Amino acid sequence: MNQIKIGAFISERRKAKGWTQSQLAEKLEITDKAVSKWETGRSMPDLSLFLPLCTLLEVTLNELFAGECIAEEKLKEKADEVLMDVITNWLGHDKWETKESGTVLQNVLEVEIVSKLYENISTGHENILEQHKTENNSVLAVNDVSFQIPHGSFVGIMGASGSGKTTLLNLIATIDKPTNGAVRISGQNIVDMPDEAAAEFRRKHLGFVFQEYNLLETLTIYENIALALTIKEVSKEKIRPMIQNLSEKLDISAILDKFPYEVSGGQRQRCACARAIVVNPDIILADEPTGALDSHAARQLLDTFAMLCREFSATILMVTHDVMAASYCDRILFMKDGEIKAALNREQENKQTFFTDILKQIECIEGENHDVLEAVNP
Repeated sequence: MNQIKIGAFISERRKAKGWTQSQLAEKLEITDKAVSKWETGRSMPDLSLFLPLCTLLEVTLNELFAGECIAEEKLKEKADEVLMDVITNWLGHDKWETKESGTVLQNVLEVEIVSKLYENISTGHENILEQHKTENNSVLAVNDVSFQIPHGSFVGIMGASGSGKTTLLNLIATIDKPTNGAVRISGQNIVDMPDEAAAEFRRKHLGFVFQEYNLLETLTIYENIALALTIKEVSKEKIRPMIQNLSEKLDISAILDKFPYEVSGGQRQRCACARAIVVNPDIILADEPTGALDSHAARQLLDTFAMLCREFSATILMVTHDVMAASYCDRILFMKDGEIKAALNREQENKQTFFTDILKQIECIEGENHDVLEAVNP
């Protein structure tokens, strides 16, 4: 996107309305300085201000990003061009690094015909599950799900709230047990493990990255990472060099002596990544890891995930509803109503192309639901 052109367009539309910069700023409840920066091309409006700004200036979002009014006959062509331009600026440029051809990778995770039925759910319990309730007030949160994840893959699970994606992640994490089916991690079926054995398995074989970091505020960044190794009974002599090497890769070596509350959200999340990968887990499970981050920190975290797969051969399964986050994966599973409705492989596409393919797949899945509603209510 051309910030100078967009700024000039905002200035032109503001003047056409007969407003000063101060008046526009007042309507948007921001400072005059912010508007001045937009109009001189020094910055862009925050994401939350795009729609209010368009409404005030009586322009479309496409026109704002294009920095010009768009004739109706060229709207479709220009809209596609603007979308790709926005995506490219948002995600950055990259080329997909393919795995070596002919390489057969062993599956780290195998999920076979897994279902989860919650019985006798009380009325009003977790509204997101209401759509899955049966006549006896039970909830089928996951329904006959099967898939595999090869070693070194970065796989995403997408779906709206209530689709079953978090329940599925909990089943894989040994936090919950499926009603039926098998979940194998590195060949070991975890479904029938007793609770104590499951807890031991989590410590030794699984890594976790959560939306809220889950760091101990009374420990330094270094101590938070070291704790994972201490629990795994790694000797003290080995812990420090392991953490130093990994922290340099994740660009957090300068903050190892700080406490979590003293660093940014993005740095805390990279600390969580270090804690997850340092124990060399079979698979890292990430639940909406970018949910509490701004766009810049989110991109840094996703770049970190890609680096972990590339340089540490990490295997990552990430639950997300964010298309930007999903575009970093090499495969996406789309969940709806407890089932996997579709899968999309990135293959040799860059992030920009994969991003648009994900949007099209989401639109297709939502369109199927729309067709069903029309059939029921013609």
